Amino acid sequence: MKRISSPLKKSVFEKSGATAGLSSSVFPGVSPHTAGQASSGTLFQRTVRAVALDVDGVLTDGAFIWGPNGEEFKSFSFHDVMGISLARKSGLIFALISGEASPLVDRFARKMGITDVHKGCTDKAAALEDFAARHGLSLEEVCFIGDDVNDLAAFAIAGLAVAPGDAHPKAKQAADYVAQAGGGRGAVREILDRLMDGSPFSEKK
Repeated sequence: MKRISSPLKKSVFEKSGATAGLSSSVFPGVSPHTAGQASSGTLFQRTVRAVALDVDGVLTDGAFIWGPNGEEFKSFSFHDVMGISLARKSGLIFALISGEASPLVDRFARKMGITDVHKGCTDKAAALEDFAARHGLSLEEVCFIGDDVNDLAAFAIAGLAVAPGDAHPKAKQAADYVAQAGGGRGAVREILDRLMDGSPFSEKK
């Protein structure tokens, strides 16, 4: 699989003795969660304990509306809201890492009970490292979901890098897995359901 070359990038997947034809029961849906990828008939798996999310283009569809008095409006998906709520209850830790400094990021974080929030972030890889260190995690235990070129450095060091189905082509090329759903249209829920169910992540097309 094509990845961004980086001296910081460690081996992400550990080869198991299982085959890709095994059912998802190979991966029990309990914390820590396992993520696998079917490739050449062999199942690869790793542990995911935390998920860091970009906001615009991941939790939203990337669009925004300005009101006549400078108000900013964004649309979020209740499917993603439910997915994050269920995943937090199952033990996953969350962070929001956004290049924007919008107060809507804080509002979403408060709604979801997410306390790790990086706004106006120009170095998402550093933010990801800080998030992992704060919780005593290795970067290999962190999934990062992003959608554009400013997410590539974080993709390079995350244990599992995921892009929504409508992400920028360079983000999709660098990701370990590309969701079928688009940003703000259930992509986050799709990934969280797979992590909680223990479903293998099929090879990126």
